[in-house]
Amino acid sequence: MITASATRRAVSPARLATDSPPLQLAGVGAVGANLADNLPAYLAIEPVADGSPVRMAALLIGVNTGPLITPWASLATLLWADRCRAAGVPVRWRTFAVRGLLVVPILLISCVAALALAS
Repeated sequence: MITASATRRAVSPARLATDSPPLQLAGVGAVGANLADNLPAYLAIEPVADGSPVRMAALLIGVNTGPLITPWASLATLLWADRCRAAGVPVRWRTFAVRGLLVVPILLISCVAALALAS
């Protein structure tokens, strides 16, 4: 018989966080970066990585590739957009976001797969 406390322990957020695969951690990092910014997202999610080098690298992959979707997700994106405009190169945010939606999942999967192969 499964008790309620055993069920809570089995699906507790802390257990899910420490047992989650690196790809999931990278995905959470990417989403967090797009909701706020890549640095605050990293700082908020870093404790979940538990100091594991592979999990830390997966989180860094997520928070650094994720900002390719929304312009406010990284200060570097905003700075480059400003420099492009100053040079006469137009930056269309809708095109930026659509291309990011296509590229980021490929980047996340590829980078985390390379990380898994290297570790």
